[in-house]
Amino acid sequence: MNVTIRKFEEKDIANKIKWINDERNNRFLHYDLPLEYEKTLDWYNRNKGRSDRFDAVIEYNGLPVGIIGLLNIDKKCRKAEIYITIGEHELKGKGIAKEATKLLLNYAFDTLDLNKVYLFTEKDNVIAQKLFERLGFIKEGLLHDDVINRDILVSRYVYAYYKRDHNQSGATSWRKYYDPTPIYRLNFELNGNTFFIKRDDLYPISFGGNKARKALLYFSDIASGDYDCVVTYGSNSSNHCRVIANLAASKNLPCHIISSVDDGKESANRKLSTLLGAYVTYCNIAEVSETIDEKIKELKDNGFKPYFIMGGGHGNIGTQAYVDCYEEICCYEELNNIKFDYIFLASGTGTTQAGLVCGQILRDDFNRRIIGISIVRRNPYGGKVVLDSVNDYLISKGMSCVISDFINFIDDYVLNGYGTCNSSILRTIKQVLVQDGIPLDTTYTGKAF
Repeated sequence: MNVTIRKFEEKDIANKIKWINDERNNRFLHYDLPLEYEKTLDWYNRNKGRSDRFDAVIEYNGLPVGIIGLLNIDKKCRKAEIYITIGEHELKGKGIAKEATKLLLNYAFDTLDLNKVYLFTEKDNVIAQKLFERLGFIKEGLLHDDVINRDILVSRYVYAYYKRDHNQSGATSWRKYYDPTPIYRLNFELNGNTFFIKRDDLYPISFGGNKARKALLYFSDIASGDYDCVVTYGSNSSNHCRVIANLAASKNLPCHIISSVDDGKESANRKLSTLLGAYVTYCNIAEVSETIDEKIKELKDNGFKPYFIMGGGHGNIGTQAYVDCYEEICCYEELNNIKFDYIFLASGTGTTQAGLVCGQILRDDFNRRIIGISIVRRNPYGGKVVLDSVNDYLISKGMSCVISDFINFIDDYVLNGYGTCNSSILRTIKQVLVQDGIPLDTTYTGKAF
């Protein structure tokens, strides 16, 4: 199939008018109909030099058959809105729209270096929805009574497609199977403040949680490379290690966990990790780094191609997972006409908080505070770890570093260290469970809440 796209030219105006005015094409199009030549020429002259849009013509075997393009190109936030119309009615359903969209996505991600392409489609436009879902677009929400089309108030779905999914080269991407986690308003209230909770615990793999969000992104990266085993490290009680072991088992990848012998008795998470087939190597805590290096060398010497994941999902990929989470929060705000004043979270290895802060920086969205509640580390070290993760990520994106003023890291609830709690935390956990049916835990979410 010889499908190409090229920049829209003045000579294409007549075809555009014909296609858009065709009643078989324009049911779901939002134009001031009928299109007229002089007005369309004026539109062309006003828009042909703009950098925030790209208008193109789809050609099939050298003949123009439709239009496609990008609107609201935002180079700072690296996103744009896509549109497409196949104008020649007899050529619909032949895969031309699919191929043209792929070409435009290549242009958006490879040439413009965008991170996200999104679109709106009316709720009744099932044909378009099926097309974009086949291409891997994710339905991210429904805008109720969003626009008026032909004097009728209509609802629209929001779809999005991400650069990393585009770079999978056919590999299965978790985003094609997992929708954004929900946000709920709680019955819990305090001093007139209302509270919402984002349920990353509802990720449908290995009991969910922030380690699941990060791990899914790491395994998306693994799928795009030439790797045949996984190496990571963590304590006996590590949620991260359990999730990695679970995902590795599901992909038939050997999983090697390096763990300290100083952790004490075996935990449920460690039992699950070994049940899932993970190989555990114990060492003294001072020898963890050296043992990791030895294990990776041993695997390579035996012909394996190991992929290493830092403990807790630390690193830029783990940070990216919560840049994505920040986008989900912003999308929820836009869909529900709400603006959160604060985001509170349990801050451990630092990448969860770093990702949210980076998402805030990328959006230039500083009308709220992101507050990390430490579950183990003390200041100033704990805050510095988060700041280092933020700046590592920003540098990887070619951006300038930020200072510690961007980091709100509170260590008032560490108590006697990791996993310890007090009666106030237990009362809070009970109150949320009774009023909202949501189980918090004493190590992470109970302290943060």
